[in-house]
Amino acid sequence: QIVSFFRQNAHPRVAQRIPAVPENVTDQIRLWESDLNRVETTEAYYYDEFPSRDVFEGACDCAREWNGLLWEDSKKMHLVVKSEVHPYVRDFLRRQK
Repeated sequence: QIVSFFRQNAHPRVAQRIPAVPENVTDQIRLWESDLNRVETTEAYYYDEFPSRDVFEGACDCAREWNGLLWEDSKKMHLVVKSEVHPYVRDFLRRQK
């Protein structure tokens, strides 16, 4: 949209040139736009206090079973799950106590 706006509203002297908007400028604008559109937000829950490695791994498995594991850090035992899967992981953790 930005590139077409530049082309449509270019100064008459610039509009006579081909291309009216230099290629490196259009490339950079397209890269910038694709960079903006690559991030997607998802509601999620973050878990970071597990009593043991076994409980952490079980919670990861539970989230995977429900296709809701977004991220895990095995070394630090941190876990992020989709919000729809949170009740299942929460119930799993409650049963481990």
